[in-house]
Amino acid sequence: MGTKERQVRERTKVRQAILDAARDLFVKQGFEHVSIRKIAERIEYSPAAIYSYFPSKDDIFFALAEEGFRLLCGDFLAEPTVLPAGVEPLKKIRHIVWHFYDFSVQYPEHFALMFTGPHRAAPRDAVPSCFRCSSR
Repeated sequence: MGTKERQVRERTKVRQAILDAARDLFVKQGFEHVSIRKIAERIEYSPAAIYSYFPSKDDIFFALAEEGFRLLCGDFLAEPTVLPAGVEPLKKIRHIVWHFYDFSVQYPEHFALMFTGPHRAAPRDAVPSCFRCSSR
């Protein structure tokens, strides 16, 4: 394995450690009580090192929310009978609601982060295509 591959692997590992620590802190303490400094302390890195991966706390939060939506979307699209053609609308709605409920039970931390936190719109490209209503 070359130096470049090792560096990429290490950078990916640190990025994931930042996200894991941030997810835990956001869920336990709430968005407003989490700081870059607390995340850095949790993974034993300096705050400056965190900023080399994410420009702000909001960017960390949105990366976590995006991760959650990818999981939700991936699970939803992986189901063989996602929304079969010809099924009445009420059954489709029930199916979607149950899917959201199952996801919230299986991934409670992701679910909490996806629907709480900073109340500003995520960048459009952060929302998986299976949740976009139109191509505005």
